[in-house]
Amino acid sequence: MNDRELADQISKKLSALIALALLPDVQKRSSAEKVVLLARFNISNQEIADILGTSKGTVEVLKSRTSKRKK
Repeated sequence: MNDRELADQISKKLSALIALALLPDVQKRSSAEKVVLLARFNISNQEIADILGTSKGTVEVLKSRTSKRKK
């Protein structure tokens, strides 16, 4: 990975964390809502799991359930 790619990854993750932190009621948000928000930043399922303190499988299930509700 070159320096530019690394900087882009760091920037993407930082933007996602800032977005979560700026939500006035982030503590009241469900895990599914947090997953959806982080997924908008194209963060991998494993990275979302690490941020939220859960497993990659849980993130995959939450994303799947959320996408089914939208249909």
